[in-house]
This record gives sequence, C-alpha cells and structure tokens, in this order.
Amino acid sequence: MIKPIKLFSAGLIVLFFLLTGSNCSDENKTELTKSYLTILEQERADRNWQMQYNPKSSPFLMDTSVKYEPLKFYEPNAGFIFKSKLHRIDNPDSVEIYGTKGTSRKYLRYGYFNLKFRNNDYKLYLYNITTPDGMNVYNIWFKDATTGKETFEHGRYLKFEKNLDDDFEYTIDFNRAINPLCAYSDLFNCPVPSEQDSLPFEVKAGEKKFR
Repeated sequence: MIKPIKLFSAGLIVLFFLLTGSNCSDENKTELTKSYLTILEQERADRNWQMQYNPKSSPFLMDTSVKYEPLKFYEPNAGFIFKSKLHRIDNPDSVEIYGTKGTSRKYLRYGYFNLKFRNNDYKLYLYNITTPDGMNVYNIWFKDATTGKETFEHGRYLKFEKNLDDDFEYTIDFNRAINPLCAYSDLFNCPVPSEQDSLPFEVKAGEKKFR
C-alpha cells in the first residue's frame, strides 16, 4: 500500500505545477490577449524605428556622438497594468521639479491615480504645465526600485492623454513606460521624478536602461 500512496502524492505535485505554472513571466503572458501583445510589439518596433531614423525625434540623430542601439524592454507583464480614475487635488500647488542639468521648473501637481499592488495602496501623481502657446500638457513620471539598476537612473515616463469625462477610468500600463531623451544623450534636460513620485517596489515592465 505504501508505493501507490507515494505515486499518488507525486502525481498530485506534478498536477499542481502543471495547473499553477512554474514560470511567473509565462503565467503573466497568458493573461494578456493576443491583440494586446501584437499592438505592444508594434509600438516597441515603431519606437525603435523613430529612434533610428526620424531626425525630428531621434536623440541619436540630434547627437551624432551617441551611437544607436536597439532599445531593451522587459517582457510584457499583466501584473503592472492598473485601472484608476483621476483624483483631482483641491487647490493644487505648483511644485518645483529639477531637471537632469540641475535647473528647476514649476509644475502643477494636478491629481493622482490610485494603484493597488500586493494589497498595498500607492499614489501616482499627474502634473500639468501650460506651454507658451497656451496648450495644457500633462505628464506622468516615476521612479521605482529598479531605478539606477535595471532602468534609467533618473526615472521613466508614461504618455498620458486626459479624458474630458471626470468619471473616466484610466489604464495605467507600465509595459508602455519609456525613457526620457536624456537617457540617451546629455544634450537634453529632462524633469527628474521627486521622492513623491517614487514607487517603493520594482516595476519590472516597460523600457530598460539604454546601457
């Protein structure tokens, strides 16, 4: 009777691993739709093309002392996609944000998003600036526990388009996090996320450091 019990137990262990999966990244990949992965792959290919060939947006063509190399990205990860409404800050203040060259500029801390990660709540701030031609530009930037290690030392950015509906639920997708231009060339001066824009966990998603 002992051998059948041992074989049955071993079978249960194998079945457990087959059902749960032993590779976390593969498990995360299965949670993302095929269409999402196709679009994300195309976005990354387009970003590489812009960096290599577009003279209006490529830091490598603006600064010929820096040689282009294909950008590096984390594998797509469903665990770093969040949903949140934009929570407006009552009577928001302009805050001083320093750039990579040491200069500062005033930005309006407009609102924040609520992110729940591993049963803890975090805030991700949204900043607003009015350009000289009167346009409102919104910015999301952040640091995390990978900053300066696997990712750019001055943090990363997320593109943002504001919806007119105050009840709109935004998708905060860190798989689309990118490096600012100053990650590739010292010609550029980029805003550096402050301590209030720092997430205390590793965001292993999006673009990695260039070198």
